[in-house]
This record gives sequence, structure tokens and C-alpha cells, in this order.
Amino acid sequence: MSTQLEALHPTQISAPLSGWRRLLGDWMVVGSATAVCHALGAVTGVLLRMLLSPTQMGIFSALKLFLSYGNYANLGISKGAAREFNVATGRGDATAARRGLNLAFTVNTLSSLLYAAVLVGVGARIATSDGAWANAWGLGLAVVGLLAVLTRYVTFHVTILRANQAFVITSRLSILEGVLTLAVCPAAAWCWGLPGLLGGIVLVVLGSLVFVRRHAAAVLRWSWNTAEIRRLVGIGSPILLAGAVSSLLRSLDKLMILGYFSDREFQLGCYSAALLVTGHLFGLGNMLAMVTGPRLGEKYGHSADRRAVARLAARASELQAAAIALPAALALLVAPPLLAHLLPEYRSGLAPLVWLVPGVVAMTLALPGSQMLVAVGRQRRALLAVLLATAAAAVGNHLALRGGFGLMGVAAATATAYAVYFVLIAALSLWIELDAPGRLRYVGMLALAVGPTVGSAVLLQRWYPDTIAATVAAVVVIWSISVAVGWRHGGWGEELKRTNEPLFPRRT
Repeated sequence: MSTQLEALHPTQISAPLSGWRRLLGDWMVVGSATAVCHALGAVTGVLLRMLLSPTQMGIFSALKLFLSYGNYANLGISKGAAREFNVATGRGDATAARRGLNLAFTVNTLSSLLYAAVLVGVGARIATSDGAWANAWGLGLAVVGLLAVLTRYVTFHVTILRANQAFVITSRLSILEGVLTLAVCPAAAWCWGLPGLLGGIVLVVLGSLVFVRRHAAAVLRWSWNTAEIRRLVGIGSPILLAGAVSSLLRSLDKLMILGYFSDREFQLGCYSAALLVTGHLFGLGNMLAMVTGPRLGEKYGHSADRRAVARLAARASELQAAAIALPAALALLVAPPLLAHLLPEYRSGLAPLVWLVPGVVAMTLALPGSQMLVAVGRQRRALLAVLLATAAAAVGNHLALRGGFGLMGVAAATATAYAVYFVLIAALSLWIELDAPGRLRYVGMLALAVGPTVGSAVLLQRWYPDTIAATVAAVVVIWSISVAVGWRHGGWGEELKRTNEPLFPRRT
């Protein structure tokens, strides 16, 4: 029935197979859990910056980068297996949906062990050098090697749970990790400094591992099939490369700070105060997009219609924009004065938020389009977009740093690159598939959802920096009006009221 409606009304937004109500319900579950986790993470982040010096936080921020790069050691097979799982599920083929999981598990485990060995070797070499922080770097890289193995096991199970749309379980895991991190890491840092913090993170990851083993969505076994592994790597490697370059894009500002400043650890430590805010903001948008991603794959597996998937991604983008706009505006108004009071040593790293927050909003709005490209098998376009944006970020940061513009210049160049990425993704994904009315609606609804709220926050923060309560109230009113207009005249309310029963039984 929905396919007939889409054919009669080309601008009609196609619904997920499980319906808009279920999508909204999952968003509410994930959003609520993310809000709790962000609150816990904010408290943890502030406490750690009170207990550690900016230089120590700079080293810790760099170590987290190396840990994040471990996600790309498996050549993309887990990405390919997850994509095939979603598409096959949309076809109703449960056997094919699970075929590649064991292969992906095997390759994922072996590759993470290899990455860990490299990090431990590099850490041992650095520890024997004469640098002032050589021992800290050496120990840190060794611990990151251990964490790379443990976290890849955990995140692979989380990927399967998300592909099964078991977002209640993954939300519980997120809250568990937030609680454990707050309970363990600041106390460990207080007692033993940076080494204590690293040990606390190991304990948190072990707790997560116990949780996913108890709630595993699939029983994984060692398996090997060279031809099938090559096929899955062929599907997943462009997704992996796009993810790896996207991670580089989001971390390039930190890497260039380390490369260009003489007091690199201190400057990165100060800049990490702004990243504390934008990291939570991007995390919220990313979690909402993760709820949408499996549904895009299911939609394509069921209909084999790229335009239907594009219309679904466009409507999801509108709702995601409305959800992210208010937290972004509040971050601009509240975070700088609050963190300046709590963390006076990090004050120089807070001014860049005026650039970074709008830039991160643009990054989050690009996520549905990127996921749409993966769902329909055009992941190479996503790779092209992120490569061009990363090149723009590298050039912009180089010019800003060589021109003496400091952290503010880095933030401005980074935000500009994020905006370039959003435009490229939108052009290569949704814009190609949508008709003229659909394009007009997409641009107009995103502008309505984000523009008034974030724009007013930027202006109010600049004009009235000392009247926080009044500016927050004004931004909330502006956001409420924007959402009300979209709900009434943009058809959001009508779409969310539509009933659309799932074609297949809901997985638990």
C-alpha cells in the first residue's frame, strides 16, 4: 500500500518498514539514554580536568585517537556484514542475513590483535626514549593496545544489536558505561593520575564485555571462507575507508594542534574543553542516525528503490535536525560560562565553541545522507565526499595556524570543512534522487529546524553573554515555534500518526 502511495505522490516521504511510530519510539529511548550518558560524561569530563593538568589531558586525548583508529583494522568486513544483514532482513531472508557474521567476527578478532601488537611495540620503543612524557606515552599506548582488542569485541556485538534494532539493550549498555566511567575513572585518576585513569577505562570496558555477552543477539563462531570474506571486504572497505577518513576529518584539528604548536600538549588540553561539548553533541546526532541506518537498509532490501530510501532519509534528516537544534543552541549559551568557572585553566579553549558547534550540527545533518549511500550500495560516493572535506580541513587548518590565528582559526577552518562535507553528501545522495519539490522541502525544513534556533543562540551569546537565563528562555521559545510550524505545516505530525505495521516480527 505504501509503495502505491509513493508512486501516486512523488514527494510523499516513504515510511520505515516498522513505521514512524516505532522509529520515534526508538529515538526517544536512544535520545533519553544519550541525554543521561551525556550528563554523566559531562560530570566525568569536568572532574577529570580538575584532577589532571592540561598536558596530561592532551596526552589522554591523543591516546583516545589511537584507540578510535582500531575500529578500522578489520578492512571493513564488519561494515560489509552489517550492511548485508540489513538488506537481507528487508528481503525476509534470515539465513543470508546472518551468513557473514561469523566470518566478520573471525577477521575482526584477528585484526584487532595485530593492531594491539603494533601499539604495544611502538609504546615499548617510546618508553625507552628520553622525552619528558616518554613513560606516559609508552604505558598509554600499551593500554590502548589491550583496549583495542576488548572494545572491538564489544562494538562488534553492539553492531549486531543495532542491526537487529535492539536499541533498548544498546541504550542500557550506554548508561552502564556512563555510570561505571563516572564511578571508577575520576577516583582512579585522583589516586594514580593518568595511569590510574587508563586502568579505570580497562575496568569499564570489561564491565561492558560482561554485559554484551549476557545480551548477545547472535552466537558467534570462528569461521573462514576466503571467497566470501573477499566479497564482504569489497562491500565494506569503501564504508570503512569513508569511516576512517571521517574519523580523520573529526580529529584533524587535534592532530594539527599537536603538529604545529610548540606547547602542543597544553594547547590540545585546553582545546579539549571545547571538544568535551562538541563530542557530546555529535554523539547525540550519531546515536539518532544509528536508529535510522538499519531501517534504510531494510527499506532498500524490500523495495530496491533508491528514491524511496532517499525520501525516507530526507524526512529522518528533518526530524533529526529538530532534535539536535536545541541542544546545540544550549551548548553555545551555557557551556562557555559554566566551564570557564569550573575549569579556569582551560578558558582559552572555550572560545572556539562559537565555530565548532554550528560545524558539528552540519556534520550530524550529513549522517542520514551518508547512511543512505551505504544502504543503496553507493558507499564510494560517501568516500569521495569525506576525502574532499578532509582536504579542505587540512588546507584551512594549515593556513589558520601559519597565519597565527591560533585555536580560533583551527575551529573556524574545521567548521567550514564540516559544512563542505554536509553539502557534498547532500548533493551526492539525496539531491540526486529527490524531485524538485522534494529538494525544496528538504532545504526549507532543515533551515526551519536549525536556522532560527542556532542562529539566535549565536547572536544572543555575543550580544548578551551575561544574561544566561533570559537568553536560554528566548532560544527555547524560538525552537518551540520552529517545531510547531514544522509539525503543523510540514506534515511531521501527520506522518508520525500514520500506522504502518512491520512486515516481519520485531526482533528482540
